[in-house]
Amino acid sequence: MKRAIILHNMGGARNKDELREFLLNMFKDKRILNSPFRKIIAPIIANLRYKKVWENYKKIGGSRIYTITENLCNEMQKYTNYEVVYAMRYTKPYLNKIIHKYEEIIFLPLYPHYSFTTFESCLDDLKNTNFKGKVKIINPFFENEKFNEIIKENILKEVDNPKEWNLIFSAHGIPKKLINKGDKYYSHILSHVEILKKKLSKFKSINLAFQSRFGPLEWLKPYLNEELKKYKNENVLVYPLSFMIDNSETDLELSIEYKELAKEYGIKNYKVVKCPNDDEKIAKFLVELANESSYSKS
Repeated sequence: MKRAIILHNMGGARNKDELREFLLNMFKDKRILNSPFRKIIAPIIANLRYKKVWENYKKIGGSRIYTITENLCNEMQKYTNYEVVYAMRYTKPYLNKIIHKYEEIIFLPLYPHYSFTTFESCLDDLKNTNFKGKVKIINPFFENEKFNEIIKENILKEVDNPKEWNLIFSAHGIPKKLINKGDKYYSHILSHVEILKKKLSKFKSINLAFQSRFGPLEWLKPYLNEELKKYKNENVLVYPLSFMIDNSETDLELSIEYKELAKEYGIKNYKVVKCPNDDEKIAKFLVELANESSYSKS
C-alpha cells in the first residue's frame, strides 16, 4: 500500500510568471475573495499586480518556501515509513496531481491556527481532489506543548538578555468581517500568545500585532506598523506567529520592509526570528503529530 504524509501550504513565487499564477489562484479562492464575480476579478487583479509586486520579490530572489519545504520533507522522512511529500494551494505542485499516487494519506496543513483563509481553504483543496483512499487530517496545533517549546527555544536563542528586548508576535492579518462570520483565527491567535507569554516572561514586554493588510476593509488590529511606533530607542524582536516556513511575508515584509520602518521610527535594534522551517526538532514533532490521530474515512 502506498502511503504518504502530505504537507500542504500556500505556495510562493520563484519568478514573475509563478507570481502571476499565485495571485490568480489566490483571488479565485472563495475563502480569499468571496464574490460571485471572482473568476472575472481574479485575472484582472493578477495582471495588474504581478509585475509591480515582483519588483519587491526580486529583493529576496523569490520565495524560499519551496526549498525549505523540500528540506523539511527530507528531514521528516528520516523518522517515518510514510513517503513525505508536499503540495501547494496556489502554485505547483498541486494537490490533485500528487494525491492520487497514494491509497492512504495523512494530510497536514502547515498552519498552526484555524482560519477560513488557510486551514479551511486547504480542506477545500482536499475535497476538490475527490480522493477515494483513507485520509487522516491533522488539525491546528497551536496548543501543542512540544510545538510551543520549540518556538520558545527559537526565540530565546536570538537574544542574550530578554529583559532588554520587546517581543512582538506578528500574525498575518485577515479582514475583521471574517471574525464576525465565525472565523476562529483571532481567538486562536490570542490564546497562542497567552500560552507563549507564560513561557517567555523575562522579556521587557510582549505584544501582538498584525501584518500583510491590503484593500479597503478593516483588518485585525493593532497593525504592526502602528505598534512599532511605540518603541523608539528600544530593542524589538519580532516572531512571525502564523507561519511554519519562511516566505515572502517573513523574508521580504518583516525582514526588509518593516526593518526600514523600524529604522525610520528610531528603533535601536530590530530583529526577526526565523520560522521553525526544516529544523530537526520540528521535523520530529510533525511526524509525531501525524502519528497521533486516527483515520477519518475510508
